Amino acid sequence: MEERHIAYQHTTPYAVLNKLTKDTKRIWLVFHGYGQLSRYFLRKFEGLDPVENYIIAPQGISKTYLEGFSGRVGASWMTSEDRLTEIANQKVYIDAVIAAHQIDWADKRLVYFGFSQGVATMCRYAAHARLPFDQMILWAGMFPPELANKDYDFLNRKISVKYFTGSRDPFYETGMKEGQVSKVRAVLGVDAEVRTFDGVHEVRADLINAL
Repeated sequence: MEERHIAYQHTTPYAVLNKLTKDTKRIWLVFHGYGQLSRYFLRKFEGLDPVENYIIAPQGISKTYLEGFSGRVGASWMTSEDRLTEIANQKVYIDAVIAAHQIDWADKRLVYFGFSQGVATMCRYAAHARLPFDQMILWAGMFPPELANKDYDFLNRKISVKYFTGSRDPFYETGMKEGQVSKVRAVLGVDAEVRTFDGVHEVRADLINAL
C-alpha cells in the first residue's frame, strides 16, 4: 500500500467583524478552539470599538458533527492524522485570507488571539507569516513545542503577550502556567502577563473588551 498526496483548489469560509477603513487602528487575527465555528466565535469580540478594530476569524478547515451524525457542527484545526500536511494547509489557507484584504500595514497594528486548539495554529502562523505584531493573546492553549526564538527573529519592536486561564478549567494541569511563561520567554524574549479568571474553558467577552 502506498499513500500519496495531491494538491487541488479548495473553497472554505472565514468570518469578519466590522469594516476595514482608513480609521481602523487594529487588525485582530483570531483563532477559535476545537468544535467552534468562526462566525459564532466572533460574537466574543462585538464589544470592541467597531471603528478602531477589524477582526478576521479564519476557520478550521475540517468540520464534523459534534454529537452523533446530525445537529451542531464544529470545526477543527487538525488532528494527529497527517499532521504536517494539515499544518501546511492551514498556512496556505490563512495566507489567502490575509491576501484577500490587501492590508496596508504601515498604519495598522496587528493583534493575534488564539483560544484552546487555536493557540498552536496562531503561533505557527505568526512564525510563518512574519508580520510584525504588537500583541499576542494565548487563551487556555499551548504554545507549540517545536517553535524556537529563530522563528520570530522578524520582530523588531517590543510586544505584549498575555496568557489567560480559567481557575476551573478542566484542561489545566499543575505547572502549565509556569511552563507557558517559560516557553514564551525562550521563544519571544518577553515575560507573558498571566491572567487567571474565575471560569472554566471559555472565552470571556468582558476580558476581551478590557484588552
